[in-house]
Amino acid sequence: MDDAPCDDLVSVIIPTYNRAEQVGEAVQSVLNQTWRHCEVIVVDDGSTDDTCHALEVYGDRIRYVKTDNRGVAAARNRGIRESRGSWIAFLDSDDLWHPAKIEKQMLALRVHEAVVCFCMSIDEDGLALDDLPLMNSGNEPGDTIYYPRRDCSMFLYQRHPFIQSMLVRRSCLREDSTFDESLRVAEDTCLIHRMVLAHGFVALNQQLVRVQRMRATPGLSDDMDAGLAYGRYDCYLRVQVQAFRRLLKIDPVTARLVRRNMGYFSSRLAEIACAIGCREAAFSHARAGLGLWSGPKCLARNLMVLMAFTVSQKWFSKKWRVMTESHVV
Repeated sequence: MDDAPCDDLVSVIIPTYNRAEQVGEAVQSVLNQTWRHCEVIVVDDGSTDDTCHALEVYGDRIRYVKTDNRGVAAARNRGIRESRGSWIAFLDSDDLWHPAKIEKQMLALRVHEAVVCFCMSIDEDGLALDDLPLMNSGNEPGDTIYYPRRDCSMFLYQRHPFIQSMLVRRSCLREDSTFDESLRVAEDTCLIHRMVLAHGFVALNQQLVRVQRMRATPGLSDDMDAGLAYGRYDCYLRVQVQAFRRLLKIDPVTARLVRRNMGYFSSRLAEIACAIGCREAAFSHARAGLGLWSGPKCLARNLMVLMAFTVSQKWFSKKWRVMTESHVV
């Protein structure tokens, strides 16, 4: 795209892994932006398919970076390091942007003199995927509202905005404020939580991102292997614990809501550890869950593990696919 003053340049980071047939559409949706001052950085996280060849058609219109397979958090962080713009945006390689996405967000940021902006995301059927409409109830399509730093409104709703909808000032993403590479999932949630509490955000009440929910192969978040699921829910719990600690200092009422989430994930970890047959870990999570009230279902799950472990193991192992190599660290 056109060269531009640094302050106008938006660096769009697209991590990809084995999506040779889809990544081109994602790239094209960036190249089609009405905001002409963009650079596209595709970070190939060790793909083994024809991703490299699929992107050759774009020539010098994009920057292609091939790395070892280290996960999406590491791929995005590499893209941040490679970026030259004053603004950063993220797009997954099977998702799409509305052509005016960046332009509308840049306008909203300037109007509110803000550094973080989210818009609404929908799936391939046009269904809303986040709770921004609830946060902006009463606003007309295209309206914006600014939430100052330390505002906890986003934590009152189940579904936070997607990372694919975020546009953020590059200076906000210091080395200690990028994606946590130790998280296999929920690394986006962790970053979003930090950004909104530290910098505030603008919510743009408009559907400008299409997220692909139906995939040919299940994603990491859909895998029912018990060992993988344990690692996944452990990440979810860690992110909620971090949010709880931050919120406890500024809004104890909202922190209690996040504490309920901690209880839910603790009970899920107890269930999965039980399915695998890890009694010590199952008991530890179940006891923790009892101290974090999250409703009757979680209570029942924790009591089942603690009072009837053998029976519960048979029951839960029907739900989770227990592989011989599955284990809990």
